[in-house]
Amino acid sequence: MIQMLILTLALSTEPLLSSTDQLGRGATAVYTLTVLEGTDYWIVLDCPPPPADFDVTVASRDMDFDEFMSLPYYEDYIYARGFSMVEGDSDGSESLTLTAPYTGPAFIVIHDIGETGGSYDLKVF
Repeated sequence: MIQMLILTLALSTEPLLSSTDQLGRGATAVYTLTVLEGTDYWIVLDCPPPPADFDVTVASRDMDFDEFMSLPYYEDYIYARGFSMVEGDSDGSESLTLTAPYTGPAFIVIHDIGETGGSYDLKVF
């Protein structure tokens, strides 16, 4: 019952971050979000079938963004996972909850793990 109430509240409010985009085969995308310590964030990555399969990780501020950007496809995602506060690696769409352990930047990293490319819709509540 409480989960349904939280879902209803989240869906009735504007997302903090919303993006509809595409990834090429094997590509990685990154978004920066400022988080507040102790705040819960709901991250929803919707991948319309078929056959898109994207994984997502939320990397902490400890990740060196310049180093991340200098790495080739897939190595960038593996690097970001080393700083992960929460990640989703299900087939298809992802839904994660992050309780921010600090106030400051966090990096939402999306990778085409299925190596097919495709579109996605990212929302953070």
